Amino acid sequence: MHEKPKILVVDDVLITRRLMKAGLAHCFEVLDAESGEDALAMLETVQPAAIVLDVEMQPGMDGFEACRRIRGDERFACIPVVFVSARDAVEDRLSGYEAGGEDYIVKPFSAPELEAKLQKLIAAAEERQRLNGLARAASSAAMTAMISMSEMGALLEVIKQLGSAGGLHELADAMVAGMALYGLQGSVQLRTSEGVVMRSSDGEISPLEASVLDHLMKMGRLTQFKSRMIINFPSVSLLVRDMPQHDEERCGRLRDHLSMLLEAANVHVESLARMAEARRRDDLIVQVALRMIQTLGEVDRAQRDNQVAGRIALEGIRQRIDEACVSMLLTNGQEILLGRALDEGIEALLNSQSDLTDLQDMLSRMVVELRQVAGVFAH
Repeated sequence: MHEKPKILVVDDVLITRRLMKAGLAHCFEVLDAESGEDALAMLETVQPAAIVLDVEMQPGMDGFEACRRIRGDERFACIPVVFVSARDAVEDRLSGYEAGGEDYIVKPFSAPELEAKLQKLIAAAEERQRLNGLARAASSAAMTAMISMSEMGALLEVIKQLGSAGGLHELADAMVAGMALYGLQGSVQLRTSEGVVMRSSDGEISPLEASVLDHLMKMGRLTQFKSRMIINFPSVSLLVRDMPQHDEERCGRLRDHLSMLLEAANVHVESLARMAEARRRDDLIVQVALRMIQTLGEVDRAQRDNQVAGRIALEGIRQRIDEACVSMLLTNGQEILLGRALDEGIEALLNSQSDLTDLQDMLSRMVVELRQVAGVFAH
């Protein structure tokens, strides 16, 4: 039987801690602390899989400060932190993001909601630890490659990778890889009429970071606040977490290079959107052509069948009239006169059908051409 993951619940209200324990106990081993100071002390002996941290706690430090201290200790920096608060202002969420939280839940909330978020964050943290191990093993080769490539060379390499991307997900991955070439981490958001694609340097973007991106995309073209920078284009936004704020010269180069990178990505996103729209139009043309082929084919067959049936009916009428002439004891002259009138009528009908035959042949050729057009677009 697998051991339950440990969760540390930090809240200054006893009843809240007890309710969380009751709601999460079936899938987690729940520990609790009544203040940020107590939580930091417990971390010295207990390494939880995740921390649920109340924002407003009295007396002592609040949840944001407690999270900053946790993130400041490399022993605990990788533990996912979920803030809980009665406040839902964008500023509070931004403060939670700045402090280093992975998610932000507004009170009141349901235990199943919190459980699902914790399970997802714990799984993501375990995957990040695995990837970090692989990254450390490859860091020497990566550093050698970075030293041999100038910043402009990195930009050209990333733009080349963007150009070869066949879809939005590949494009987002290429942009994250481009940030890594500059030694940066962050997240990217691509927007089209079909939806939104987001990627992070950690792989799966956290809910809090996604909500921050949604807010920051409404700001200007380029905004930097401390070590974080957001660049916005109509179809692309890039959030960098770790700009070298103490090296203004390098910051300036990075702003220029990343702006050029985003401009190229924006062009490619719009190109992919146009290609997707063209494919939708092609599919629509094929569907219309197929319906026309079916309808016109049925009309073609029905009219040809009617022509054949009409000829058979005329022959039947002629035969019945010949038989009737015998029974009516007509004179030879009367029979000739009646037969001549009948032949003239039949000939007129056949001539009118002959004109329709030309139209029928045109309709048949149109059906063949439509089949050829549908085959071209289908491929």
